[in-house]
Amino acid sequence: MQRLRLTTDRELGAGNFFWHAWRISADRDRPLLFHPDVNVPGWEDRELKGLSLNDIRITVIRYANWYRTQGVTSSSHVGLYTRHGLFGLLHHIAVTSLGAAAVHCNPRMAPQTASDYFLRTGAGLIVGDPDLLKDLTQAWEASGSTAPRLQDVHALDTRAVRPPAPLASFPHRHTADDLVMISHSSGTTGRPKAPVFHHRSFFIGKRERLWTFPSRRTDRLLTALPHSHSAGISYLSLALLLGIPTLVLDGADGDRVARAVNAFKPTIVLGFPLTLAEIDPTAIRPEAARHVHTWNGMGDASHERHIRPLVALGAEGAGSTYLDGLGSSEMGMVLFKAAHSARTNRYGRLIGSPARVVRKAAVLDADGRELPVGQAGMLGVRTPSVTPGYWDDPTLNEESLLSGFFLTGDIVRKDAEGNWYHLDRTPDVIHAAAGDVYSLPLEEVVLTSTQALDTAVVAVADPQHPGKDCPAAVVHYADGVRRSAADLLAVCNDALDAAGLPRLRALVLAEERDQLPVGVTGKVLKRVLRERHRDVLTGPAGEAVARSAASA
Repeated sequence: MQRLRLTTDRELGAGNFFWHAWRISADRDRPLLFHPDVNVPGWEDRELKGLSLNDIRITVIRYANWYRTQGVTSSSHVGLYTRHGLFGLLHHIAVTSLGAAAVHCNPRMAPQTASDYFLRTGAGLIVGDPDLLKDLTQAWEASGSTAPRLQDVHALDTRAVRPPAPLASFPHRHTADDLVMISHSSGTTGRPKAPVFHHRSFFIGKRERLWTFPSRRTDRLLTALPHSHSAGISYLSLALLLGIPTLVLDGADGDRVARAVNAFKPTIVLGFPLTLAEIDPTAIRPEAARHVHTWNGMGDASHERHIRPLVALGAEGAGSTYLDGLGSSEMGMVLFKAAHSARTNRYGRLIGSPARVVRKAAVLDADGRELPVGQAGMLGVRTPSVTPGYWDDPTLNEESLLSGFFLTGDIVRKDAEGNWYHLDRTPDVIHAAAGDVYSLPLEEVVLTSTQALDTAVVAVADPQHPGKDCPAAVVHYADGVRRSAADLLAVCNDALDAAGLPRLRALVLAEERDQLPVGVTGKVLKRVLRERHRDVLTGPAGEAVARSAASA
């Protein structure tokens, strides 16, 4: 009944979801949001105290009252820059409840990049952690820019008081096209873009999931997503609407997620692929593992090597399900879903089929013509959830349109059975002498054949064909065991031959994680690797580099 009431409520949207959740709840004092202080030793062994809807309401009103005294109105943009996941959500609700737009920034973003992002998105007030605000100030001083107003988020929490009387016109009554959020893209292919999210369009994907997202009375959610990402806000809003007890984990990595699973015993775990890939299944206690029925990865599709160990965990030896999703910030939601279990035998970067909110998906050539089954091309989608545009570059959205489709920046193919496969990101395609090579299927084989923790296949200069590239792999293990790059390259190329895929011309062992760098959302920065290893086939080679001869 609660799902029906939410689904049929046409005023419900991204800007007022909390107030609808509070209004329809039958138990406003039940603890729902849990937020351990991961900086305290032994945090996972401490009692977890949760916030109820009533607790959230009181805190949001305190914050909103403070923001109003600072002159925040429905036309304001408020920057949020904190590692504190719960603060990030509560301030998001407070800001949007005033009709203002929340401008989220990942706390791992480089200060120079973050300072530029806040300026070009028009954030007149930024609330955040004091050390992050100090870094911003130094970046602005170095560039000669005028800094916006800044406020320590922790000090604000202690100073903000409830208003003596109800706030006028609160919560704000949103219209469909009201701007509620700006949340940057991953920035893995260049400067982070600034897609905007509106009250109606950003909620479209969540409205569909009101029926499909698990919410049994026994369900418990652990979110390892960055709270500053649109996906993090999206799933937290969904959890509140459906009344699912949720643990918000800060600074999530594989070790912290495993410890949080042991402490909280969730049934659903959300994260970006790299975070879930870092989980050591043996670190999760059997009494906690048996509760998990769903792992939910999103952003980029996940690799078989990372999925199989997790789906082996689950209740009564039956295993669990890994929901693998492909989406992007601009789409406002995951657009493709594939469900994997311990019995799954089809991988190869399978992303399943489009979500119901996608009115049409197509594989397109450079002229916008739809390609036949089996051919690789650009992924184009038509969906009402797509961002209305980019705040600082209104022409960028038009440039992303082709034949009425929004180009996601992905290369895909579709088979005769209607299954879709993710082959590459457009900038990462390797333009080889024999034709284009797609990096993701090669990475799938590299990971399964070597059992490495992570890898990236990137373009390097082909000395036999000037102006053309060939594939090389950068491989990372986290166990400290010494390995032979030459032996690994031979193993990979034998497996690639068996799979009918192009061979690697080089393999580089990355002994440290920073030798396989990732961006703020955990995506490998292939543009950095391309620059770093551009001349790997002709430059000096140490023990960490192996090369192979060109194919005949």
